[in-house]
This record gives sequence, structure tokens and C-alpha cells, in this order.
Amino acid sequence: MIEISHSCRTFLNNKGQVVIRVRWNNRKDEVGFSVGCNADPDKWDKENQRARYNTTHKVGGKTVVARDINNRVSQFLECIKESFTEYSLNSQLPTKSELKELVNEKLGRIKEKVVDSPIEREKSFREIFNDFLEVCSTERSWSESVHHKYVQAWNHLNSCDPNISLATLDKNKMTELKKWYVKNGYRNRTTVKQFRILKSFLRWIDANGYPVEQGVLSYKVNLTVTKKEVTFLKYKELLHFASFQFPKSKEYLDRARDMFCFMAFTSLRYSDLSALKRAHISNGNIEMYTQKTNDRITIPIIENAQKIIDKYSWYHSKSGTIFPVASNQKLNDYLKEAAELAGLDREVVETYFIGTQRHEEIHKFYETISCHDGRRTFVCCSLALGISPTVVMSCTGHADYESMKPYIEVADETQKMQMEKWNTHQYKSDIIERLDKMNPEQLKEICEYIRNIA
Repeated sequence: MIEISHSCRTFLNNKGQVVIRVRWNNRKDEVGFSVGCNADPDKWDKENQRARYNTTHKVGGKTVVARDINNRVSQFLECIKESFTEYSLNSQLPTKSELKELVNEKLGRIKEKVVDSPIEREKSFREIFNDFLEVCSTERSWSESVHHKYVQAWNHLNSCDPNISLATLDKNKMTELKKWYVKNGYRNRTTVKQFRILKSFLRWIDANGYPVEQGVLSYKVNLTVTKKEVTFLKYKELLHFASFQFPKSKEYLDRARDMFCFMAFTSLRYSDLSALKRAHISNGNIEMYTQKTNDRITIPIIENAQKIIDKYSWYHSKSGTIFPVASNQKLNDYLKEAAELAGLDREVVETYFIGTQRHEEIHKFYETISCHDGRRTFVCCSLALGISPTVVMSCTGHADYESMKPYIEVADETQKMQMEKWNTHQYKSDIIERLDKMNPEQLKEICEYIRNIA
């Protein structure tokens, strides 16, 4: 096996066509792929190399939405990645023509020549999958991320067996796929998730007149999966991070910290933070439909969150958003640097399995922090402070307690804060008892003392 370093860049050519340029072999080899759709240059995000979210592109008399463009780009990039993985596993360096042919094959662009016949040709497995994507993407209003998950699962199946067909997909093939995931270092949790996605596609096939081999849909992966470690800032850590003073030369870290803390004080996801406008703020509440699930949420703005809003009152954007939010990847990178500088170095132990092998990794918190930890922090700190789960769910948009469970890993923190009430009550009782025994002169002296130090 060899490591093949490669890079991909998505851009618009001078005709407005979406093109992906792939370079490898120390940039000596280069191949270009036309994605097959055009985009409006004014609505193209050069930094993220994608069509801007929620835009409509009218080019050359054709209309296409950003989601379709970006889904197509993601599909190409995934096929390119899988192609390099195959060559890497076989310790081969592809030529330009070989890479182009393999990627096009994975995309279903290479079709066998069919002799005209009165008998209708049966659809290939790939064509059935494309039908599934087209129908379900429309019927279920998939986001780009959901579309990408199915494309990824399909590419994994093809990497396991490039000649896979519905006829050859049986229980033994499912076992081969499981071994492929283990061989390629995928964690068991990821493997189980990918099988769940694949089965969703296969159930659709089975329900639409393409019989699936018996035993495939009932196939059990039977891999050990440990409980997922949920990372979040504890209450004191959050307050420390929120008030930490960064050097003036590190202004970008100050901004990244503020964005994280605002998510931690409001439960907003990164996508909602990026889309937050002044029009969404009314009567001390954030009222908006979430970008991910389209749920309407109402979140009371606490003092800490309001301070951040006020801090960025100078910011004005054409779209009306209230914060200068960096891209998701950049923000995650800045957060790691900011958290390290702020001393958030609590150790986090991660245990996972790959096949039957148990692995354990120990990280500093600043090495693992990401945007989504803000939302987890909101849930965990709110529960630790004794706020009702019902109130927390009304802010986060979770439909039920079960769906919120992955975020709730605060047993120790909650226990400590709640048990502290015993001590607090003890102190209060002691003070009241002492005050009851004092005469008026003594009480007057205490009041004077308190007034002088207040």
C-alpha cells in the first residue's frame, strides 16, 4: 500500500461551467472533470468552492438550484477519493487516463454498448441507485449532507466490489463489505452507520419491484460499538472561555471564541448561527426556522448572549446576518487554537473498536473542540443548572427526550451541582440560627458592616 497525496479544486471556467481539477504525483499529473452543470459566477462561493447556499442559478436558459450543483460536486469528489483509495491499496500510481476512466466508471458515465433489441434492457444496479437518489431526494426534501451520505455508502460498496450487481449482492457479499470496512480502518460505529444507510436504499429497491436477495435486509453486522463520547464545556470552563482575554494580535481567536460561546448560550447549530439575522430577534428571543430540520424554534436570549450581539453591532452584511462567521472548517481550526491558549486542556478519553480490536486514545480537550460542542454545551450546562429537559428541548428543537440523549453526558457535573445544594442549605440554616440568637444591637452592627462593604 502506498500513500497517494492529491488535491482537488472546484471552480467555474470562463463559460460558467463547474469544473473539478485533480492533481497528484507531486502535482505532475493533472486531470479535469466537468461536473455537467453551470453556475452563476455571482452566486459562487470561491472560498468553499461551492454554490452559495439557497441560491438559484439561471445559465444558458437552464435553471438549477445550489443544492443540485453541490450534490453533484460532492458525488464527483467522493468518487475521486474512492478511486485514489483503490490505487493506494493496490500500491499503484494511476495515469491520467486510468484515473479519468475509473472515476467516470464510478459515476456511471461509461455505458456498455447495447445492440438494438425488441426486449427492453434491464436497469443496471447503478441506474437503480440513481433513480433512488432522484426520487427520494425530491420526495423527502433531502439536504446536501443526506444526499452525500447515500453517495458515500454507494461508493464504499463499489470499492469493495467494482463489479457489484443486484444479482451478486447476497449475505456473503455483506460479510465481504464488513471486512472491507475493517481492513480500511473504519471504526465499528461508522461501519454500523454505513450499513444502516445501505439497507435504507435496499429496502427502497425491494419495495419498488427489484427483489433483494433473501438475508441481505436482515443481515446483522454484529460489531462491538462503544458508547459515543460526547464532548462539551463544563459550566465553569464555559464562563472561563467566554471571559478569556486574547492578545490583540489574535483578534481572529477572540471572534471564533465569541461564535462558539454564542452557540453554547443559545443552542444554535453552526448553520443557524451563519444564517442568523436581526429580523430573527424579537422581544428578547431568537425566533427562526432551523436550516437543518426546518423546525421553528424560540430561544430566550440570556445576558451572556446579548453581550455578544451588542459586541458585534458594528457588523453589517449584504445578506443581513449579524455575525462575521468564518467557514465551518476555519472556525473549527481557530477554536482549537483559542481553546489551547485559554488552557482548556482537560483530558478526554476516547474508546472505540475496529473489528475486534479495541483502541483507546487520550486527547486534550482543545484538540477535539468543534462548533457542534457549543450546542452540546448548551444542553449539558442547562441540565446541570437544573433547567427542565422540556425547556431545553424547546430551545434545541429536539422532538423527544430520546433524540436528545446523545447530548446528555453530564451525570457527574449535574450531580455535583445539585448535591452542592446540601452544603448551601447547611450554610443558610447555620446563618439563620445565629441571627435568631442575636440581639438588636448585634444585628445593627452586621447591617452596618454589610452596607460598608457592599
